[in-house]
Amino acid sequence: MKSNEKESEWLIPKSEISFEYLTRFNRNMMVLHLIQGILMIILGLLPTFQYEANIYTIYPIYFPDVAPGPELLFEFSAVGALVGIFLLLSAIAHFLIAYPLNKMYQEDLKKGINKVRWFEYALSSSVMIVLIAIFFGVRSFWLLFTLFVSNALMNMFGLIMEQYNVYTRKMGEKIRWGPYYLGVIAGVVPWIVITAFFITAGLEAAGEIPLFVYLIYGIELFFFNTFAINMILQYKEVGKWKDYLYGERVYIVLSLVSKTFLAWLVFFGVFQPA
Repeated sequence: MKSNEKESEWLIPKSEISFEYLTRFNRNMMVLHLIQGILMIILGLLPTFQYEANIYTIYPIYFPDVAPGPELLFEFSAVGALVGIFLLLSAIAHFLIAYPLNKMYQEDLKKGINKVRWFEYALSSSVMIVLIAIFFGVRSFWLLFTLFVSNALMNMFGLIMEQYNVYTRKMGEKIRWGPYYLGVIAGVVPWIVITAFFITAGLEAAGEIPLFVYLIYGIELFFFNTFAINMILQYKEVGKWKDYLYGERVYIVLSLVSKTFLAWLVFFGVFQPA
């Protein structure tokens, strides 16, 4: 009996937003992500929407007068379909939350945690960061791999931030921001690389970069920052964010809006004339 009471203990202020509402909300988001993801995969596999990206490996050659040469690792043409997978990952996460993992989801929210969210973000946003990097000219497999891992780690630090502060809430202590700062460092690394390629391309293209490239760059940066800002508002308990479940709902809305807008922008953007 005691263990059951402990499991149901609220470590955050109780909310006017019900778990039933959040469950329904997740079901609706699952359907919206699923429809878009399937549609995008179908379109992305059509010959009309084939976009080829050659991925290379570059290894050093131990001769002082010979520059290392890139070797083609693989050719990838269904980039549009990969954008669809980005949306399907979100649909899967909403399905898990709304159905098989719903009880765990509710118990975790009482403590101020959503584990599924961070694992899904680690995968989906890392897929998108790789796509953005490819569009900005990053074609080295190992560099793309590094960007993927660095971005995934940023989200894992978000999970650690929530898990760590379960104990600060129990002890009535101040919020510890260490994991958040480490996540910021991990998250900025891919953008340093992308920005370097963006600036280099801009200098070489002399004003010929398509408008959608600037849009992708700016919008992705904007939405990445909104997630970080939402976490700050939650832990600073600013206004409506004193209610942790309000912040949870904002995460869900941000996820839908940012992923929908960004996915379609990227999908149609790559087929614009250079």
